Amino acid sequence: MKTRISVTAACVAVAAMLAAPAAYAAPAAPDYVRTAYDGAIYEVTDDDARPLTFDEWAQLGFPAFDDAATVYQKVLSFPTVSAITFFERAGVELTQDVTWDEYRNAGFPAVLTAVWGPDISVHKWGTSDELIAEDAAGDVLKLTYPQWRDAGFPAFTVREGRGFVRLSWDGSGGIAYMCDTAAGKGGRLTYEQWTSLGSPTPLAVTRTANDSVFRRSPDHPSLAYLGAMTYRYDDSVARWMGPRSLTYPEWVAMGSPTPLEGTRVFPDLFCGYSDPSAWS
Repeated sequence: MKTRISVTAACVAVAAMLAAPAAYAAPAAPDYVRTAYDGAIYEVTDDDARPLTFDEWAQLGFPAFDDAATVYQKVLSFPTVSAITFFERAGVELTQDVTWDEYRNAGFPAVLTAVWGPDISVHKWGTSDELIAEDAAGDVLKLTYPQWRDAGFPAFTVREGRGFVRLSWDGSGGIAYMCDTAAGKGGRLTYEQWTSLGSPTPLAVTRTANDSVFRRSPDHPSLAYLGAMTYRYDDSVARWMGPRSLTYPEWVAMGSPTPLEGTRVFPDLFCGYSDPSAWS
């Protein structure tokens, strides 16, 4: 009988334990971390990392914070530096491009160099085999073969029918962007324009399509040249600059084309707003 009472009591005790609600575990207190480059304070929980406003931080009693684990990185020699912050507890990663002032605020940390990035595109002009990389900020640079290889040979687009040329006999060193090489349409670039495009190597040619050599008049036998290099490429439009005087050696270097008489007919070599821009 004693044994039976004991067993019954034990069963009642076990049943009571099973019926009791599970003990409630209070959530762990948030952590507070600061991104040094912009001074933002984040409240970090197991689920999220949330930036606080100053008022929110004040209402919490100005809790102490640690600096967030952040690395600074750029891709190749592009000037943009990105701060990559890891909120390990929340499993969140934040990537933010930083300004020079923000980089200085962070104490000029070391910057790692990545071989590639997710926002980099590559293109090739129809006048060259060079590969040009462009980042999201619009900055460009010429890729070396090792850089392209180390990036995993990313695909590139070909900008067919347009590119950059220079006249082999023109000692001024001018470079023209050709918005339509087949039609000879284009305009001469400034040095700043050319470098902003990544300093693409121009194709050396003696002539461009639809250019012309002419005598100014029967009484003025000197020669003049009219072609893409005699237009100015400005605001994505090639604008008239006027014909260029041509010396006899330059004319010979061109292949001694038969001069036209007078300037009655000017070819349409203008790049208009409907033509592809050098920056697109």
